[in-house]
Amino acid sequence: MAGSKGRIEAEATVSWVGWGGRVKGASGRLSAHTATQVELGGPGKGTNPEELLAAALANCYTSTITAYARAQKIDLTRIETKANTRLAWDSRNPHHIAEGRLSVAIASPVSEARLRRLAAEARDHCPICNLLGATAKVTLKVSMLKGSTQ
Repeated sequence: MAGSKGRIEAEATVSWVGWGGRVKGASGRLSAHTATQVELGGPGKGTNPEELLAAALANCYTSTITAYARAQKIDLTRIETKANTRLAWDSRNPHHIAEGRLSVAIASPVSEARLRRLAAEARDHCPICNLLGATAKVTLKVSMLKGSTQ
């Protein structure tokens, strides 16, 4: 993986009026209403940056672990990744992502120990995990789904 060369770019645009708007990805695959969260005085009738960041974290981690599994010839029968991000602020700290939590459940015929090593390796190499690490601790919980070797 480390020897791979190349680059991937993505682009998104938000059109906003008042308390909300629409976020669209340049690929045409992402389109969602977005609005200021209720907790910040808005209507909360759409997605928000923290939810989009949680989705990006879950997607990026899943992409990373599946790429590393393929490179190591590990069959992942099924994987489910849940991510949570927490926005925090106080009188001393401006708005910042204070925490990221990943929970991954994996079904695979390989040993649980090997899957746990793979999961940790993916966490260490996931670009979004590394980006969040600038202001937040990103934790990882790993569990086995039915169909895994125990």
